[in-house]
Amino acid sequence: MTATSPPTSRRRLSRRTKLLFGLGAILIGLAGGLVVAEIALRIYDPLKLPLEDMRGFYRLDGKGRIETTPGWSGNQFVEGRQVPVHTNSMGLRGPEIGPKAPDEKRVLMIGDSYIWGMGVEDNQTIPADLEQQMRASGAKVTVGNAGMYGTSPREWSYTLDRFRPTLQPDVVVATMYVGNDVLDIMQEPLSVVDGWLMSAGPAGIARNSWRFRMMVTSRLWYHFERMLQNNLQSIALGAIKPVGPGISMAEALFLDRDPAKDAELPFLGEVQNTLSEAFLAFARAAEGLPRFVVLLPGHEVALRDYGALLTESKFDPALHQRGRGHARLVRLLAAQGIEVIDLTERILAAPNKRDLYFAKDWHFSAAGCKQVAEWLRPEIEARLR
Repeated sequence: MTATSPPTSRRRLSRRTKLLFGLGAILIGLAGGLVVAEIALRIYDPLKLPLEDMRGFYRLDGKGRIETTPGWSGNQFVEGRQVPVHTNSMGLRGPEIGPKAPDEKRVLMIGDSYIWGMGVEDNQTIPADLEQQMRASGAKVTVGNAGMYGTSPREWSYTLDRFRPTLQPDVVVATMYVGNDVLDIMQEPLSVVDGWLMSAGPAGIARNSWRFRMMVTSRLWYHFERMLQNNLQSIALGAIKPVGPGISMAEALFLDRDPAKDAELPFLGEVQNTLSEAFLAFARAAEGLPRFVVLLPGHEVALRDYGALLTESKFDPALHQRGRGHARLVRLLAAQGIEVIDLTERILAAPNKRDLYFAKDWHFSAAGCKQVAEWLRPEIEARLR
């Protein structure tokens, strides 16, 4: 009996089936590998997005302004440590605050990351330390922490508007870091996209970019974008608009310029006008309440030789003198009827001033927060009487 050969069409179908099966197996294996890689990166990824652990801490209010998210819990990552962060149902950092008792006094503290407490736990922030110290003396005082990292005096007024009705403060304290706070106020207004804080310009780019949404959704896509070395991340998550015509913005040393020479640097007038508008808005929001502003010196101004800083920034020592910038701010604030407490000299004179800050990060350590609270305590107690 003679064996018959399969028809040619059948042989071709068999080869096509095997090829499709092989391609399907490869695609399934590749998809599975991508899923496994995505899961692995979500469990552990040494190359995190900037402030990834703080995603969702901010949201937008009904007027498109940033505000802290009530009931948020997460972590901040500072100097290799994860520090837990919680907001209460009001959106203030720290534990819940109930209805105000008839014999209770309340303080609202506003500011940037120095008040918010970058690198320290909820009970180690300046507001928390103040409350603990005053309660230890028998006073029934609650201190609300309305600090918001990444902000400037521009956010003071509407932050106070937000918390004044619910917290019912008897005193309002705003704190200004005389460094990047000056740079930040010259930037575009802050916004939030997919839980990330960014300025308005980059936010517009991010909202209309499918690649940005892929980047913040998929860890693998994020690494793909890094491999392409594109600038999407820097535009959307870390962009800083250049300000000042060739002026070094380091620690706002340009504010220390001789006031008699201001006409040679018109940018100084722009900065002062912008700050004055923010201070006026804050004064209006705080109307009827005792309030004052605390000035904190720049980290490098506090810890390094001032002459060396001027040389690094290419500023003329003959035109710049430490303290002039703070004096400018005092004048601007006084024009709006706002008292000022400048902690510069106390920090400079502190025998342990390096211990007041973290070794690498520029923010106050737990010891620094406690010391600042001790300095501010008598000032606040005097205004609560």
